Amino acid sequence: IGGSFFPLMKKGVKETLMDTKNFKNLCDRLLKKYGFKKKKTMYYKDSNDGIRCGVYLQRSYYGKVYYFNYYYFLDNSDVKVFPQYFEADVYGRITVLSKIKENNSYYQTELIEYELYEEKELEEYLEKGIQDEILLPVKKGRQVIFDMVKNGTCIIYKFRSKEEEEVMQKLYDFKTGEGQKA
Repeated sequence: IGGSFFPLMKKGVKETLMDTKNFKNLCDRLLKKYGFKKKKTMYYKDSNDGIRCGVYLQRSYYGKVYYFNYYYFLDNSDVKVFPQYFEADVYGRITVLSKIKENNSYYQTELIEYELYEEKELEEYLEKGIQDEILLPVKKGRQVIFDMVKNGTCIIYKFRSKEEEEVMQKLYDFKTGEGQKA
């Protein structure tokens, strides 16, 4: 009997799925690539108009799954203060294409089951989320966050004492119809 013991594997090609350490290292590398700096458990990046963006990798209690959460802090006048996620004004999550079919098709999900992905594949999803969602308001300002809240990409973070209307006023000047400045 000739050939390999594993006839379906290509010689010299190793398919590597992610583990927790690789996933966290990938996220760290991507966030630092786009100028985020880690402080304790969150990564932060500031805009030119007073928005501080925070990213927090939330581990699920229900399995080997992470959520890639991002937050916008709209009153960031003190650059030495690094707020916690529960102090955020606006909150969102990056989604990835599922690896498990539901109703015979794949779907966008917030649950990142990293062990089901190869690193390169997951890197593409995360990089797209960082560029197309997270960094857009940092580059273009509060109007983008306002639009993201209106279209459901992000939500007003309601676990705080601030009211939704107050947060919306920070994002949008209803008298002039323009995005607010810091």
